[in-house]
Amino acid sequence: MNRLMLCIWGGCRGERLMTAIALMPFNPASKTKRLIHKLSRIQQTVPRGAWRIAAPWWGMFLHLDTTWLLFAFAIIAAFGFFFGAALDAIMKESGFGPTGNTLLFIFGFFVAVVVANKHGVGLSDPKLAVAYGLGGAFAFISVLALIKAGMARL
Repeated sequence: MNRLMLCIWGGCRGERLMTAIALMPFNPASKTKRLIHKLSRIQQTVPRGAWRIAAPWWGMFLHLDTTWLLFAFAIIAAFGFFFGAALDAIMKESGFGPTGNTLLFIFGFFVAVVVANKHGVGLSDPKLAVAYGLGGAFAFISVLALIKAGMARL
């Protein structure tokens, strides 16, 4: 199958970025490949000026399309609600309630993904990003539950 590539130079002001658009049929596999290509391209972007300071922490979220960002947030919120309700049933008074557990799970997930990206872990593989996010979310809730239990003993 022949694929036609259209290359566009540009991007945000102060960045060197080349966008390549491949004309190909849409199916779930091609959409996943497109997301992986977009994530690997985001990691190669080198910002300049004031963006250089902020970009390692939250710049990777700025380069995602609104659709992908909302899709990721909705999936993480659904997982967070499921795990938040389960943790509330397990931890009872030691937890933060289903809503609190959900919010802490979402916050811990995104912070873990950003910290992993800051430390040089390539997150172009979605499985690896989800593994880091879930581990960070559960670690974040566990640390806060330990702090809450320690404060209750004082």
